Amino acid sequence: MRAGVLWMLMVCLSDGKDPTCSVLTSLTVSKLSKVNVSCPSTTGRETNYELFFNDSSFGLIHMEKMSGPADMLFSGQFEVTANSSGEFLCRSEENWPPPNSDDCHTTEVIVAELQFLHEINGSAPAANQSCPFRSPLIPEEVIWAGCGVLLVYSLSITCIAIVLWKNTRK
Repeated sequence: MRAGVLWMLMVCLSDGKDPTCSVLTSLTVSKLSKVNVSCPSTTGRETNYELFFNDSSFGLIHMEKMSGPADMLFSGQFEVTANSSGEFLCRSEENWPPPNSDDCHTTEVIVAELQFLHEINGSAPAANQSCPFRSPLIPEEVIWAGCGVLLVYSLSITCIAIVLWKNTRK
């Protein structure tokens, strides 16, 4: 029982590291073109996809898998109209089953004039960038140290309870 509670505490408190976004693509398009921004694939039963454009929230998709194989992949995709150049960042948050996990992909969109489109090579990768996540409240080392202290405490209390129980039986 205590081990299960300890495990749940570790899982809940250890989430929150900043993953690095992987760049899916860099696109050069004309103004008002439709662009498909794809999101990371997940296998969870419940997933949220959030789209950011230049660090401001742009859209949200909530997906729930009702049936199917457990390892079936979810994939979110946004279709947007490109008005200006910038980076679209799609963040996926897998809510169920625990532990929650986050991942993100970046798509750089460059809006160019029509006469310059034939001169541009549209496959230059952008630099990796961190997702706009909050920093963890408690560092991971502190969590592991706290879990170690709780483990030693629970084992010592269990041993004391066993000794007291045996003494009271005599």
